Amino acid sequence: MERKESSVPDIADRKISLPTIKRVALANFDLYSNNPNVSTVIERPVFFLIGANGLGKSTFLNTINFTITGAIPDPSRKFQSAQDYLRNAGRADRSEDYFSGRISEHSRSIASATVELAWSNANLSVTRDLFGGTGVSRLAIEDVVSGTIDVRPSSEEDSNDLTGLYHAKILELTGLEDFAQFVFLMHFVATFDEGRHLLMWDDAALTNALYLAFGADPVAAKAADKLQREMDRESSRARNVRFSARHVSDRIKQLADLLEGTETDDHTTGAELQAQHDALVARQSDAEQRMRRKQAEMLDADLKWTDLSASLTEAQLEYRRLFSNRLQLSSSVEHHPIVRATLSEDRCGLCGNVHVAAKIQAALDKGECPLCDSVLDRSGGDAAAISELQRLDSEIARIRDDLDTILRSRARISDEFAAAQATEEAAAEELRQFEEKEAAGLVKAQSGSNFSAIQLEIDKLEKERQAFLAQSEAHYRKRDELRNQLRSYEKALKEQYEAGSERFVPRFRELSEDFIGRPIDVDLEHRQGANDSGFGLRMRMDDQLRAQSDSVSESQRFFIDIALRMALSEYMAKGAATLLIDTPEGSLDIAYEARAGSMFSKFVAEGNRVLMTANLRSSQLVLRLAGLQKSDGMQVVRMTDWTDLSEVQRSEEALFIDAYNAIDGALN
Repeated sequence: MERKESSVPDIADRKISLPTIKRVALANFDLYSNNPNVSTVIERPVFFLIGANGLGKSTFLNTINFTITGAIPDPSRKFQSAQDYLRNAGRADRSEDYFSGRISEHSRSIASATVELAWSNANLSVTRDLFGGTGVSRLAIEDVVSGTIDVRPSSEEDSNDLTGLYHAKILELTGLEDFAQFVFLMHFVATFDEGRHLLMWDDAALTNALYLAFGADPVAAKAADKLQREMDRESSRARNVRFSARHVSDRIKQLADLLEGTETDDHTTGAELQAQHDALVARQSDAEQRMRRKQAEMLDADLKWTDLSASLTEAQLEYRRLFSNRLQLSSSVEHHPIVRATLSEDRCGLCGNVHVAAKIQAALDKGECPLCDSVLDRSGGDAAAISELQRLDSEIARIRDDLDTILRSRARISDEFAAAQATEEAAAEELRQFEEKEAAGLVKAQSGSNFSAIQLEIDKLEKERQAFLAQSEAHYRKRDELRNQLRSYEKALKEQYEAGSERFVPRFRELSEDFIGRPIDVDLEHRQGANDSGFGLRMRMDDQLRAQSDSVSESQRFFIDIALRMALSEYMAKGAATLLIDTPEGSLDIAYEARAGSMFSKFVAEGNRVLMTANLRSSQLVLRLAGLQKSDGMQVVRMTDWTDLSEVQRSEEALFIDAYNAIDGALN
C-alpha cells in the first residue's frame, strides 16, 4: 500500500529506508507440530497471528528478529550502546539456549528460518540456521529494476563472507552507518515484544533512537553513541581509581596514628598479633593443601572408574563372543548369564519370581534345559571353553565389585573436597578480614620499635595514593574532553528535534490520544550533568508530568510506548515503516481494547505495516482492527493450523471456534 495523502508532512527526505517483511519461512521448526515447515506470505498491511497461550506466538516474532539481525531480543535489554548491545544479544550461545527449548534434538541440525525483506529497489531473502552460530547460511539479492537475482553462497564462500555481504547490503539499502544501528532499530524501536521494554522511559535507548530519527545523519548517530560509551567508561574508571585512593588513605591514617601514639590499645601485644596472623596464614595454607589433595584424589578416582569401565566392557564383550560360539552346545546353558544370575540370587532372571534356584539346579543336575526340558549335551568336549567362561564370569564380578567400591569412594571424596573447599574459602576470608582490621598493628609488630620503617611504609603508600589520584584526574579530564565533543552533537540534535518536532510531536499526540482519549504532550529534556549526558522525552498527561513509568497505568504505558515507536518509525523512515508487536491486550479493559485497535488502524492508514500476535480470545482490539481494516487490509493466520492445542484448550475448543468466527465476521 502506498502512503496516502494526509495531514502528516512528507518525510521522504529522511535518510533511513526501513525494510518491509514480505515472507517468513521456517524449516523443520517442530515446535509447530502440525506444520514444521511454515511458509507465510505477508500480503496485507496488518498481519495478525492469533492463537491460544503457549503455542509459540512470541517465538515467531523472535525468530523473525533473529533471522533479520542475527540476535535474539534481550528481555532485560539494559541499553548502554548499540555496539555493546549487539555484542551481547548476538552471542551464539544466547540463540542456541533460546531455541533449545523449542526445537527437538532430532531437528537441531536441520532447523532454519528465512525472511524476505523488500525495499523499493531491491529484495533480500536471508536464511539462518537456528543452531551452529548466528551467521547467514543463504542470501538471495534481487535487483528490482533489472530483475536479476544473485543467490549465495557460492562454493567458495563461507558463512563469515556471506554475513559480511548481508551486513553491507543492509547498510547500503537502509542508509545506516553500521549494522549495530540496524539491530538497535529492529529490537528497540520496531519491536514491542513479551519483554515489554518501555522506550519512553529508557533515556539511554531513547537518546540513541532520537539521534537516528532526528540527527543530521547516521554517521553522527554512530559517533555520538561511541562518545557516550567512552565517556561513561572514563567516568567509571575515574570513580574506581578514586575508590582505590581512599582505601590507601585509610591505611596511611592507621600508620600515622601509630607514629602519633593515638592507636587504640586493645591490650594485644605485637608478638601476640603476629602469632595470630601466622596462625591464620598456616590455617589457610593447610586448608588449601587439603583441598588440592582432595581434588587430586577425586581425579584419581575418576581415572580408575574410567579404566575399570573399559575393562568391564572388554570382559563382557569377550564373554558374549565366547558364549555365542558355544551356543550350539546345550552344555553351555548352565553358564548362560540369566541362568547364573538366577542361581546366585535365587530369583528368576526372566520374570523375577523368587526361590527358584533349587528347581533350576535340579533340572541342570538331571541334564535337562530348565526352560524347555530338552536333554543337555554332556559330552564335555568344550571343557576349555567352559573354563574360560567361568574365568570371565569371575573377572566380571570382580570388576563390578571394584566399580562399586570406586563409586562409594568417589562420593566420599567429593563430599570431602566440597568441605575442604568451603574450609579454605572461610580461612582465606578470615585472614583477609584480620589483615584489613589489624593492618596498622601488623606493620608495627613487623617493624618493632623501628618507627622509621613505619614512616617508609607511609611514604610508599602516599606515592601510591598520589598515583591513583593522578590517574583519576586523567580519566576525568578525558571524560570532560569526550563530553565537550559530545555537546556539539547534542546541540545539533536539539536544534534538529526542535525543527522536526513540528511534525513528530503532533503525530505522537494523534496516535496516543486516539488510544488514551486524554491530552498528551512531550518535551525534550537535555541532561547536562558532569557525568550525565543524553536526552529524554518528558510526557505530560492532562498537563501533569509523568516522569516515571509507574506514574501511568500498565495498559496506558504499554500503548503510549507503542504510539511513540509508531511516531518515531514513521518520522525516520523513507517510505513505509514496519512494527512487530506482541500485543499486550491482556492489560486492557474492553473500552481501551477498541481504542487500541483504532490506533493501529490509524498507523497503517499512512502506508505503514504491522506484524502482530494476540491471544485467541474475545478481544475488542482484534475485532475493532478487523472491522476497520476489513479483509483487504488485514490478514489473520490461525496458530491452531500450525500446532496442537493443549489438553485443557481442546476441552474448550468451541470457544476458540466462536472467537475465530467473530473475527472472520468483522473482516467481511
